[in-house]
Amino acid sequence: MNHWIDRNVLGFWQEKEMRLEAAHLLDLADEAIDNSLSVRTPFLGLSLAQWFEGVIQKESLSYKAQGGFSDSERVCYFLGQNGQDLDQVQNGITLLEVLSTDPHVALEHRQILGSLMGLGLKRELIGDIHSGIRGMIVAVVDEIADYLLQEWRMAGRANIRVERVQGELNLREDPGEERRITVASSRIDAIVASGFNVARGVVQEWIRQGKIKRNDLMISKPDLEVKSGDVISCRGYGRLRLRDASETRKGRIGWSIIVFQTQKH
Repeated sequence: MNHWIDRNVLGFWQEKEMRLEAAHLLDLADEAIDNSLSVRTPFLGLSLAQWFEGVIQKESLSYKAQGGFSDSERVCYFLGQNGQDLDQVQNGITLLEVLSTDPHVALEHRQILGSLMGLGLKRELIGDIHSGIRGMIVAVVDEIADYLLQEWRMAGRANIRVERVQGELNLREDPGEERRITVASSRIDAIVASGFNVARGVVQEWIRQGKIKRNDLMISKPDLEVKSGDVISCRGYGRLRLRDASETRKGRIGWSIIVFQTQKH
């Protein structure tokens, strides 16, 4: 296969695992350029998706991103030769509704993801997970949908049944809580501490424990600078979506954020 895309763009990624994932995406893009058939990537987190779209925008490709929901954070890219109409291509994504067999037991995001990973599935096969009116809704690639419909029966300690979503998608609205916070700097530990109302030292310990991600990538440095549009997740607490920042009259930084907190810590 020809390498149409310059592999020097892989230098953006310092971690070996991320470079390997990114290299696979470039191989898929080269395949789309070479052939008349459309190509679909795995589900990508925010950081990898932003990088990949920045790369393919400069190439002779048609592309679209879909994740199964109108506001998907994790998306698959569909690639085709320049000028190819991808609207006629099936999206290759199935939405599954996961219901507890006990009406008194509510399912949570971490139960759903944990049980899927426990089945030996890779994260790249799984998209966003949302709360529905009746249960949880999860996006998966078509290739594993039938397997899950037949074999997935437990999420944590809860017995479940799984159905294919048909017709209108009924999601539970979670607009989050808009807040204005003021910090001395835009370090991630300062933002998370203020957003979740915890001590900065606690956040630094979370980072050491691998509990915090920015744009779906685990971080290891508390002094990492954040920017508008970033999504920061903390396992067991929730997510922060950063909107915009401005300097206050006292020289501090005011951030507009949206906080999505889990119901249980």
